[in-house]
Amino acid sequence: MNAHEYLGDDGQAMLLLCSSLALPPTAAEMDLSPLKLSEWNQLERKVLASSLKIPAALQGRSADELAKTLALPNDEAERITRLLEFAGQLSVELQNLFERGLWTVTRADELYPPHLRDTLKHQAPSVLFGAGDIRLLQRAGVAVVGSRNIDEAGAAFAREVGAKAVAAKLPVVSGGARGTDRIAMQAALEAGGIALGALADSLERTARQADVREFISDEKLVLITQYAPDAGFSVGGAMGRNKLIYGLAESAVVVSSDHQTGGTWAGAVEALKGKWCPVLVRDGDNVPRGNKELLKLGATALSADDLAGVSDIAEWVRQRVVPKASEMDLFAQAPSARRK
Repeated sequence: MNAHEYLGDDGQAMLLLCSSLALPPTAAEMDLSPLKLSEWNQLERKVLASSLKIPAALQGRSADELAKTLALPNDEAERITRLLEFAGQLSVELQNLFERGLWTVTRADELYPPHLRDTLKHQAPSVLFGAGDIRLLQRAGVAVVGSRNIDEAGAAFAREVGAKAVAAKLPVVSGGARGTDRIAMQAALEAGGIALGALADSLERTARQADVREFISDEKLVLITQYAPDAGFSVGGAMGRNKLIYGLAESAVVVSSDHQTGGTWAGAVEALKGKWCPVLVRDGDNVPRGNKELLKLGATALSADDLAGVSDIAEWVRQRVVPKASEMDLFAQAPSARRK
């Protein structure tokens, strides 16, 4: 596949507006930055409601014309026209990206993961970067999340969930971090299944690792991120990655969570509030307090004994998970999640 199979004209316009891929190193000195997701959402609504209708129609318009047509302040219209001026450089950067085994797709494109778009709606990232067969993202999977530092019981549980997902012909979705994420993804890959890794940083570096390259080449693994392929780690990036994990999942399993702190807790609470997908939580005598508190917030308990008896995890979820009428009342009383 080539860049044009991933990106249509609308997608290329979005990429110019919502990513720094084509911007020069001096962009900050030029006081020029890509649109944030909230800014793009506002612009998208105005474009759809105008005579332009599609993002590609923004190309070639003057700032004055955009300001008038879209009822934009002059400085915002000028910013849009300046961002769109780098179309030539975008073609060069896209070629470089593909030569490095990476790709990019936008929310306007057909190959954008449909479940992610349908689940998160306006919160779905405007731009994704990835490595691997993008078609693997057409099917939602089972998300497996949890702490980096996990005991053997939790590790065994994560491996079992990975194996159960493969048995149900579902991909395992996780964040690729040390601990729970890698354990579940590795279990799925070793069982001959598929893994979807939603990364918070370092897509290009991760995709170059020998074992990762092998799974990507075998079309068993695809990696995606909403951040630049060379982005370094940040706490904000790790938190933002949670939306990708839950947005790519038809159900999610929390193996181990701290209480009111850390990415696992924050992501699970956000998913429950947003009702992105059914959230299952490992239950039992020795699970962390965070697991117990998530159950109080409306998650569904899944014990090791329950898991052992599951033959089809997707069917088990459909039969067991019923929306709770009191869920929002519980959230109204629950303390806010503190993020690291």
